[in-house]
Amino acid sequence: MIPASATSLGVLAGGRGERVGGQDKAWLRRDGIPLVDGLLAQLGDPSFAARLASVRGDDPRWTERGFRCVTDLRAGQPGPLAGLEALAAACTTPWLLVLPVDALSLPVGLFGRLAAIATPRGAWLRDAGGLQPLVGLWPAPALLAAAREALDGGELAVHRALAPLQASCLDLSPHQLGNANSPGAYDPEP
Repeated sequence: MIPASATSLGVLAGGRGERVGGQDKAWLRRDGIPLVDGLLAQLGDPSFAARLASVRGDDPRWTERGFRCVTDLRAGQPGPLAGLEALAAACTTPWLLVLPVDALSLPVGLFGRLAAIATPRGAWLRDAGGLQPLVGLWPAPALLAAAREALDGGELAVHRALAPLQASCLDLSPHQLGNANSPGAYDPEP
């Protein structure tokens, strides 16, 4: 089993927030707390070696939560695959647990469950809605190579970019993750 001490947590939070009026989703509130804090509460408290956040730019609120901010390596190359590349490039541990900041309904013990089934090529998640390629435990060098190769080839679909890694799959069906991907998913502005 892969220990948390050999793993960095990587949160994908660098999106443009187009569905929420350009706002930074990490800091929008759901149930009274910023979305990132809700994500961390769902995850529990494995003692990860490091915390990384793929973000638009440096933000002291991430630092306050023990994260190092990383930005995309390719100007004008938006999307989660560019965020994965940036996280993997910044990762200094052998393993990287990746989660999108807007993930809801994470299963209890997610890290331990992925760590228990991960092969040397990683592990990702499937739920009732299908493959969830932005939730995974990856060997950082292999993730970096796969993301770079896909981006260099013009591929932007994360599931296609990471499929060559042939990771094991944690199937949570019939459970379904949700995501906070629309204005109605957040608390109203005061």
